Amino acid sequence: MNELGYECGLNGIFEFKTQACVKKFQDEYSLSADGRVGPLTWQRLFKEIPPNEPSSATLNVLEALKSRTDVYRQPTNQDLVGRGIFTQNEPPERSERIYPAYVLGPRRQVDSLVRQLHDLLPAKDTAFLLTERLVQYPEEYLPYLLAFEKAVLLGSFVGIGKPQPPEYPDWAKRRHDTEFWRLEQCIQLLQAMNRDISALSYTMGDSPSLAAVGIRESLQKRLDDVLERYSLSHLKQRITWGADEVVAMAFAQTLPLKKVRVRISNPEAQHHYDGMRKSQEVIAEKLPAVGLIETEDTDWDFEVAFLTRRIGGSVDNYQSNDSKQADFDRHFLYPYQSYSSEQRSKLAMIDGRLFNGAWDTCSVLPRCDLLAYGSWGTFGNVVGATLATAKILFSINHPTIQRQLYLEAVAHDVFANGYQEAQRGGLRDKLRDVGITFNHYEGYQTQETVTQVFNLLNQHVNERMQQHFADTICLQNRVLRFTPQLWRTFESEVHIWPRIEAENFQPGVFRKDLDIRVFNPLSNLE
Repeated sequence: MNELGYECGLNGIFEFKTQACVKKFQDEYSLSADGRVGPLTWQRLFKEIPPNEPSSATLNVLEALKSRTDVYRQPTNQDLVGRGIFTQNEPPERSERIYPAYVLGPRRQVDSLVRQLHDLLPAKDTAFLLTERLVQYPEEYLPYLLAFEKAVLLGSFVGIGKPQPPEYPDWAKRRHDTEFWRLEQCIQLLQAMNRDISALSYTMGDSPSLAAVGIRESLQKRLDDVLERYSLSHLKQRITWGADEVVAMAFAQTLPLKKVRVRISNPEAQHHYDGMRKSQEVIAEKLPAVGLIETEDTDWDFEVAFLTRRIGGSVDNYQSNDSKQADFDRHFLYPYQSYSSEQRSKLAMIDGRLFNGAWDTCSVLPRCDLLAYGSWGTFGNVVGATLATAKILFSINHPTIQRQLYLEAVAHDVFANGYQEAQRGGLRDKLRDVGITFNHYEGYQTQETVTQVFNLLNQHVNERMQQHFADTICLQNRVLRFTPQLWRTFESEVHIWPRIEAENFQPGVFRKDLDIRVFNPLSNLE
């Protein structure tokens, strides 16, 4: 469209501006001006670029997708999480009707952070496609597919919850069947369009059940069989624990291999949502999925420190007075206190002592020149996402963006979502003082309550960030600003303000019909 003089922009998304351009084009060529790129519009638009699309094979796949009325043009399970972006009645006025094909949902780790990492990739020669997105709006994503010769397919299998009979419940079997159907339809569509599938990455979501280990193995065999059936055996790769990190890992895997030094405070620590597997096992699976090689030699590119639960510590419960954990952590972290700025610039710190937030602040060195930080999600989530972020940042060597993402991660993972700082103290107590019950996961019902909560959240985070980095020039009178995508403190996006041109600002989806001072990440702070 842009080449023909229609000023649509180029962001890989079929949004309102693009739709308006399509309608104008259709009207000028006496086509039905519905704003959809159907076969007739496609033929008139592309002519000989490409000459065989949409081919009959492509149209056949599209017709098969339309037959699944529970999937085609329907919100995904991720879309329906939380409140705020999707509603039960009419769709709200969102900043994007259709997300980029690599955005899983309106949450920081799978939305604004993913957009930031994608923008940092040195080469823009690959389409990254979540299977659930591609089958949701296939026609809208076709222009994105046609812009690249190769594509990476991404997805995750729903995890298995707390142990209860049967070990492999019927609802999970149905979800897995749908997830495999999505994958096969995406493979068929890409092969019909003669697109090279250069990689495939899959994870398995929150799985506190021990039965999940065996179920993951059965899914692995089934996945390998699918790849063999479509002559894609060379893409076989381990299904790893996690879900939200799958896109970031795929980004990082396209970059050249890097060597890493790994230190784990307790390699035997088990992880609640990762099939109760041990730290060293989860990490060993994640490294190749990100394109990293562990080495004990001295020629490593960067190092990663993993802070995990002490021997005998609870795997699913925060204990504020655990002196043994404090002593254990202090001993592990001691060497990093004397690191030089150059050493810190090659150090990624991961707090994996508990899921969904930092245990306390001890893992945050009072410096902002580290390579990366992470403590968000399940252990698989935080390991995959932080390793991917670290690899990308190391590869581009951009200290300003490195500092930006580090400060945003600390603000989110520690001070807005951490146990000591938010969930079991700090923010929770401040909300209680004004008569609001802290509802971290489910969120809040009204715009008025959300506004009040996020005013307190932003105040709390910035006070604590200023205190923690008081003896540094990290913040320099700047603030961290959280936007309530899902009307909850859990996983809300965050950006440092005011913006600096050299930084990487990529807002996630937001509501355009609400108070811009609270709900719009593009608005000024005043």
